[in-house]
Amino acid sequence: MPLWIIYHPPTTFTTPSTKSALSQAITKIYTAANLPAFYVNVLFIPIEPNSYYIGGVSRPSASAKPWIRITIQNIARTLPNEEVRDKFLGRIDEALKPFIEDQGYDWEYSVEETRRDLWKMNGLVPPMPGTKAEAKWAEENRAVKFEKEEGGL
Repeated sequence: MPLWIIYHPPTTFTTPSTKSALSQAITKIYTAANLPAFYVNVLFIPIEPNSYYIGGVSRPSASAKPWIRITIQNIARTLPNEEVRDKFLGRIDEALKPFIEDQGYDWEYSVEETRRDLWKMNGLVPPMPGTKAEAKWAEENRAVKFEKEEGGL
């Protein structure tokens, strides 16, 4: 499961259509790598300027550009090497560009990879990548029970 948490000033990402479009662009990063779409979670967290400080100064201050901070947690897959990592980061940059960079905002993101063996959905250990069970989860776009030989640990 990728979890994206987007911290932003209340003056950015103000419409449901903008949030939806950005969430869809993020989801495409993962579905292109054969992850079920329902694995992808995106949270928009508006932060008041007096609740976000960088270097001891509230951000955005009256004279500063909006500041966007994104944390990304990847659980379902890990990046096995530098080449895959660089392609993944490039896809992130491409997805964010029209919503953040092209808007003139300042921004930062970081990616964490967490242990897959500590992850469950609806009480189920998700199927392993590329298995029949994972294909069924993608097709149904939800967690469903499966037999171990179909894709379990």
